[in-house]
Amino acid sequence: MTRVKLNRFKAEKPTDELLEKYLRVIDSKDMYFRMESLPLLTSETLFGNDHPMMFDLGCRRGDFVVSQARENPDMNFVGFDLHWKSLWDAINKTTALGLENVRYLRADLRRSMELVPDASLSEITMLFPTPVVKQNRLKRDPLPAETADHILRVLAPGSSFHFVTDHTEYFAVKTALLDDLDGFERVSDSRRFEGGITWFQ
Repeated sequence: MTRVKLNRFKAEKPTDELLEKYLRVIDSKDMYFRMESLPLLTSETLFGNDHPMMFDLGCRRGDFVVSQARENPDMNFVGFDLHWKSLWDAINKTTALGLENVRYLRADLRRSMELVPDASLSEITMLFPTPVVKQNRLKRDPLPAETADHILRVLAPGSSFHFVTDHTEYFAVKTALLDDLDGFERVSDSRRFEGGITWFQ
């Protein structure tokens, strides 16, 4: 399947007020050299409450996060991405619906997980990440073993990690990785994703 390039769409930059409210940017240098000075990623620090929190790792233009937030007003949703226009679009959608239970983070996903306390998340999704299977590109893999370890660590007991890809080889590699971790239990496999609509779909 041909992947649409993300820069081929228009997105109006939100106002500074909206960016301050909905978006948190964590500089890579801070994560590498001043990690201990950064606040933890919790419902309290991001939303000012103690509601259950869900992460969408690679939220793109926010369609899935927004749909889930509308359906679950008593739960907090955090979308991660690095692409500016996608995040602007996501924030504009969130603002148009007046959602208060959504935040977005522009940050290095793999290092950001170090800022999440143990057993603090109720759900994590990774929907259609860019598949990385070639040996010379593994540094760009969104789901290396280290990140999988963090996902297992930060999920509360009985919580779920939903991993969805349209790439057969990548699916095989990553399910093998997750199956090898002591703590994950594979609940189901499906050839259809029924958890809501994503921009990629």
